[in-house]
Amino acid sequence: MPPAPPNYDYSGVIPTEMAAQIIQEAAQYSTVLQLANLVPMGTQINELPIPKTLPRASFVNAAGGRKPFTELALEAQVLRAEEVAAVSAIPDQYLEDSVVNIWGFVRPRLAEAIGLALDDAILFGTGAPGSYPTGGIVSNTFSQVVANGTDAVDAINQGMSLVEGQGLAVTGHAADLTVKGRLRGVRDDMGALLLGETQVEQTTRPAIYGVPASYTSWPRITTDLITGAWNYLMVGVRQDIRYTMDPNAVIADANGAVIVSGFQDNVSPIKVWARFAAAIVRPVTPRQPGGARPFARMNLGTMVPAAGDEAVTVKRGAAKD
Repeated sequence: MPPAPPNYDYSGVIPTEMAAQIIQEAAQYSTVLQLANLVPMGTQINELPIPKTLPRASFVNAAGGRKPFTELALEAQVLRAEEVAAVSAIPDQYLEDSVVNIWGFVRPRLAEAIGLALDDAILFGTGAPGSYPTGGIVSNTFSQVVANGTDAVDAINQGMSLVEGQGLAVTGHAADLTVKGRLRGVRDDMGALLLGETQVEQTTRPAIYGVPASYTSWPRITTDLITGAWNYLMVGVRQDIRYTMDPNAVIADANGAVIVSGFQDNVSPIKVWARFAAAIVRPVTPRQPGGARPFARMNLGTMVPAAGDEAVTVKRGAAKD
């Protein structure tokens, strides 16, 4: 067990309203926090009961006959909260200036760092801890791939169809910002823009084929859009967000070399960290009793441009609900 971190005078738990604000701001930069099924966690490890078998009913052969037996088994889906953190340094002259709202300046940047790290780990498996889904959503375990060379618009329809073919309803799309440029001018045969909006609770969100879409900047080029049943991505959220700020601390790189010295450089190093868990459920369905893959992935950058990418109208089939 590593030693407990020292308790500095500037340490403390971020107030509840401020912690909620950080989570909400992180969601602005995180596709995962926008689309996933968020599960509040009161402890480091949670176990969720998940159906393991699909119960089936059948007709009784004769009056008074024995009712057929069906198996209904459950298995535990473990959520383990893992730490994601960001470290920075604030110049003391800003901290000493009461006119500057330093927390308002630092908070969005730290929230962005947390959101991007979470997306990278869950979507692509990059930098993910061992308890997270191996390979991320883009692995073949959890998603199917739409072949390259397809019409860019119809590729999204095909991806949705792959998920629906598993017996699941599509609840959202996650895409890189560049996808907007591929779809911005495309209209259906009724003249409606493919890129639209939909109402989700009290907020209006972008939509594709009437399904909510989340756009963030991705570092990957092999996949730029993921569609699927995002309610089967479980993200556990621990609310004990904490910060530590110490004007005498140092910040070192991965090799141990000091890159910032609070005392020498007249800055105050600050650390903010949170804990998230992640799991992807492969639900049993009539189509896939052994467990469905809830996502489909594609790279629209390799697809044939749709007729509406530069023109005004493109013929399409009936839009999905």
